[in-house]
Amino acid sequence: MYNIKNKIIYLFLLIIFLLSVNTITSAKYVIDKNMLIANINIDRTKPVIEVIQIKNTNEGYEKYANKTHTITVTIKIIEKNIKDVYLDKQHIDLFVGDKSVIPNSLTVNKIQANENIYELVFNGISENGNLNINIKKGTVIDKAGWENEVVNINTQIVIDNIAPEGIFTEQSIDVGKVNANIKLSEQIRNLDGWQFSEDNLNINKDFTNNISYELPIMDFAGNVSKVNIDITKATYINISYASHNSEVGWTCGYGNYDIAGKKAIQENPIYKTEALAFNISGNVDTDFLQARAFVYTHWGEGITGKCRTSGLLYNYGYNPNHDTYKTMNSEGLVTIEGKKYFQLGGSGINAKQSIGTNGGNPIPDEISRQYHYGISGINLKLKDYSQFSVIYQIFINKVGWISACSDGQDCMYNQKKPMSAFRVALVPKSEKQFVLDTWNKDIGSFNIK
Repeated sequence: MYNIKNKIIYLFLLIIFLLSVNTITSAKYVIDKNMLIANINIDRTKPVIEVIQIKNTNEGYEKYANKTHTITVTIKIIEKNIKDVYLDKQHIDLFVGDKSVIPNSLTVNKIQANENIYELVFNGISENGNLNINIKKGTVIDKAGWENEVVNINTQIVIDNIAPEGIFTEQSIDVGKVNANIKLSEQIRNLDGWQFSEDNLNINKDFTNNISYELPIMDFAGNVSKVNIDITKATYINISYASHNSEVGWTCGYGNYDIAGKKAIQENPIYKTEALAFNISGNVDTDFLQARAFVYTHWGEGITGKCRTSGLLYNYGYNPNHDTYKTMNSEGLVTIEGKKYFQLGGSGINAKQSIGTNGGNPIPDEISRQYHYGISGINLKLKDYSQFSVIYQIFINKVGWISACSDGQDCMYNQKKPMSAFRVALVPKSEKQFVLDTWNKDIGSFNIK
């Protein structure tokens, strides 16, 4: 009996123990299941647009631009989870001064994909004033829906589309020189040979002789205008030149855009320059200006002609010859309007029945009326080029003005096409190209104003 009771007690304790073991195992299983938790990335940062660089194609004057220049703004987008980028005219505003402007073109280039770096390229910006660029809110949107804030970019570039203006005056100063003054509407870029006032709104230059031409002036933004320079009162150096035609006689020019032979062209452009002459005086050597000419005659090479008014001899081809020049020191100076000149060519070169010094081959009457002969080309040079250049240009019937020449160049259209008129200018070296550009505007034209 006692043994049966003990067995029952042991069995009961065993059952309780087993039930206890099952409960613990179940609890462990629940704990393992609860450890599988999701990893969520929360984004609370807005995209940021950062300006890296601003460039302007107005080299040397990058703080100024006009509609011809290209302005490039390089930006970087700081955001890892970009969803959309709207870099276009709807999201980018330009302001010049207080005015909203639309450029002729806006180009967007992504130049570094991994770094999200873009170039914004603007062309054709109008108006006048400081350039500011606004990149609107919502130009960049990330995957969490965040948008960039407005970005205001002060480029520190002045947009200027107004050309400068200049008012020219001349004033006589000591010893026959003239001071040229130009009053400016705004500051301009440097001009060699001109002195700038302290506020850079006046420029000055002294001239020794008369001359007329167009002086280009350029402001910092690259806008260009031209000021008419017309020096008429200078007497420190005097240059004059003359063209002779047997039907008209001598007509003179004095260096300030004057045309020698103008009267002959106006009367009949078929008339040719049969002789030309030069004089230079004042504060230079008498041989400072030197000249030679190509003479086209009816009698041809080897035959000499004789001027009917001065008696001077001339030959077919280069005079005096291919390698030498005439000056005020040469023999046989002629007098024109009471002043001494050195002469090349000769009058009567187209006269009917005119003959060379050999006495043969007279010009037929019909040929003489066609005016085939005269000065076909000129070549001028200076004794000293340290301060001056000499510029010259000839006019050909049915051709017009040909390209201007300078400083020892042959100015000729064709050896058998004599000129009807010409012009000459003694110019400061700093102004040489400006005078050439002014005269060359007439190439191919019949402008004799």
